[in-house]
Amino acid sequence: MVFASDAVRSTAVVVPIEGMLSWLEDGNKYQYYTGAAWADLIVPITGGTAGQAYVSNGTAVASFQDVKSEYVSTTLTEKTAAYTAVASDSNTVLNVTGTANITITVPDVIDAVGDMIQVLNNSTGTVSIAAGTGVTSWAGVGTAGTGVTFLMDTSYTAVGVLKTDANEYRVIGKVVV
Repeated sequence: MVFASDAVRSTAVVVPIEGMLSWLEDGNKYQYYTGAAWADLIVPITGGTAGQAYVSNGTAVASFQDVKSEYVSTTLTEKTAAYTAVASDSNTVLNVTGTANITITVPDVIDAVGDMIQVLNNSTGTVSIAAGTGVTSWAGVGTAGTGVTFLMDTSYTAVGVLKTDANEYRVIGKVVV
């Protein structure tokens, strides 16, 4: 059903039925009747990270407007010296270049479980991955402990540091101890 406005719709549809769909010309939008009120069918999504797919937090049943997946963008940030990850590095790739041995330290800065920081050894040196402040569980390649440093001792290898729970991280990929 197409109406010039919600006022015109209210006059024409005195007793709406749950599931009815209408187009409002003045607002250029679809609305549906919930059984109690008219609601926008498509609503702007708030929250999330620009350029990233947005998925419901899981605090409620996902609904039509919970998913927006235009594209997923990955940021590649070059690192040529020792570096300590920050919150904005979540879901990015740290591209380590150069010839020196470099240490990447990952403190508990990733907000969401399932997010990660990826490290690419695009150098001729060894890249060390170490747990930082706030990390209480750190494990990978069959070894655990916050004092363990994982080594990317081969050029052109990649590692993901994945948050698996509060203060808990797993190092996955081509590393040795």
